[in-house]
Amino acid sequence: MAQIESLVSPPEEENKDSVIGNVVICENCSYRKQDVKIAVIGNVDSGKSTLIGVLTGGELDDGRGSARKRVLRHNHELSCGRTSALSQHILGFNQNAPVHNKVPNSSAPAKKTTAWTEVYNKSQNLVTFIDLAGHEKYLKTTISGLTGSYPDYGLIVVGANMGVSKMTKEHIQIAAALKVPLFVVITKIDIAPANVLADTMKQLQKLVKKKAGKKMRQNENHGRSG
Repeated sequence: MAQIESLVSPPEEENKDSVIGNVVICENCSYRKQDVKIAVIGNVDSGKSTLIGVLTGGELDDGRGSARKRVLRHNHELSCGRTSALSQHILGFNQNAPVHNKVPNSSAPAKKTTAWTEVYNKSQNLVTFIDLAGHEKYLKTTISGLTGSYPDYGLIVVGANMGVSKMTKEHIQIAAALKVPLFVVITKIDIAPANVLADTMKQLQKLVKKKAGKKMRQNENHGRSG
C-alpha cells in the first residue's frame, strides 16, 4: 500500500520496434514505513482472533465475542466464532500512539480498503497480524500461512485454563522448524485456577526451550480474558 507514482513515456526513437514504453516507478515518500508481520498461532478457542480484534480495533471484548467479530470474515466463522481461513489485520503507530482500524473484516471490500488506507496514511510504522486457524482440521491452512506469509515473528496464544494442547505443540514445532522467532501470550488468566496457570507456564517454558533452542522470556500481563 505504498504511495507509488508511475510515469509512462513513449519509447526512444531507436528502440521503437522493440519497446512499447518506458515506465518509471518511484515511491512518493521520503520515509519507508516499517511493517512487522506477526503470525498468530495456537490451539482453537485460545483467544487468537479476540486478541487481534482488541489490539487492532482498540476496544475491549464485551464477553460475547465483539472483538473477534471484527476479525472473522466468513459467515460460518462468525456463527461458530472460529477461524478457518488466513486473514491479515493492521495496527498502526504514530509517535508511539496506536492507530486503530474500526471496520470489521466482514465489511464490503471497498469499505475495508478505505479503512486500511486511512490507517496506513496516519501511521509511521505498522504491525500486520496474520490470523491463522487453530483447529486441527485446518492445519494445512495454518502451515500454508506460516510458510507463505513470511512472518517476522510467531505469536503463540495459549489459554491459561486450557494448558498446552496437542495443537499448541504442533504449531510451536512448525514455527521452530521454519526458524520463525517465537513469543507467547497467555490469555484467560483471570478464569484459570492458580495451579493450572502455574502448570501451563511450566509446560510452555519447557516446550519452547526444547523446540526453539533458546530461553523464553516471560512477561506476565494480568489483563482481561482474551
